[in-house]
Amino acid sequence: MKFDFTDQIKQKTDKELTDIFINARDYDPEFVRLAEEELSARNINLDASKQIKEKTLEVNKQQLQTGKSGSPLYIFLCFILALLGGVLAIYAGYIYSQSKIKDSDGNEFFAYDEQTRQFGKIIMWLGIGVFSFFVLRFCFGL
Repeated sequence: MKFDFTDQIKQKTDKELTDIFINARDYDPEFVRLAEEELSARNINLDASKQIKEKTLEVNKQQLQTGKSGSPLYIFLCFILALLGGVLAIYAGYIYSQSKIKDSDGNEFFAYDEQTRQFGKIIMWLGIGVFSFFVLRFCFGL
């Protein structure tokens, strides 16, 4: 089901439409297309906005390539959970180490930076080890 954004676009100010055009990644492609058409219909020059959009895309791409840093508090809590053999820690470690996101061109990048991914791997394997130890201890009395 497609949503008709035409009425919403008509109610937007020039500044709002320009923001939609510049930050197209944050919006539905159809919404962006209609915003661009409305800006053209209002005779708004998009040359300066296109330059800003290109710089924004470049900055976004650099941020995607680097990845974001994980929360130190959450990472610490995950380490504690891993030491307790928590399945949640295994899951969190997997998420920190393996999560990927796609850019608007379909390229995949790791969601987290290298240091966070390394912590995620440690958390995941530590959690698996402690959980396995507890399972073996409980089931076989080792």
